Amino acid sequence: MTNLLQLQSVSKSYGAFRALDDLSLVLRPGQFGVLLGRNGAGKTTLFQLLTGLFAPDRGQIVIDGYNMARQAVRALARLGVVFQQPTMDLDLSVRQNLRFHARMHGMGRMADPRIDEELARIGLLDHADDPVRKLSGGNRRKVELARALLPSQGPLCC
Repeated sequence: MTNLLQLQSVSKSYGAFRALDDLSLVLRPGQFGVLLGRNGAGKTTLFQLLTGLFAPDRGQIVIDGYNMARQAVRALARLGVVFQQPTMDLDLSVRQNLRFHARMHGMGRMADPRIDEELARIGLLDHADDPVRKLSGGNRRKVELARALLPSQGPLCC
């Protein structure tokens, strides 16, 4: 069974400041993790590494069997992220937003069944053609979660 996320001895420094120091972590299918820590503990740095914004100084990151150093595009295609700030286009419909994201992950029109599956799971299939602007704040967050789940059968990173 492939680990969904594996970090082996990952370190990252910014000049003399070491933001991450020899971090190892494994998440298997069906598991999830939570990051808690004070300001400066390295949480944001970890997400910058996981999303390919930066590369670790040392160590290895593997997402669903794909090594970020050698197969970043494939690894990132398996990753779903819900950002702290909302990122949906309010003037597009729920479905249009999800299709746009699916195309960015290389899914194209084959994503339509996945979109319907995720919208049904979160109870918003009846609102698929509504502009995101018309949704409540909570339902907008649900759409963000559905978007993160599109590339896989479950969240790798939310």
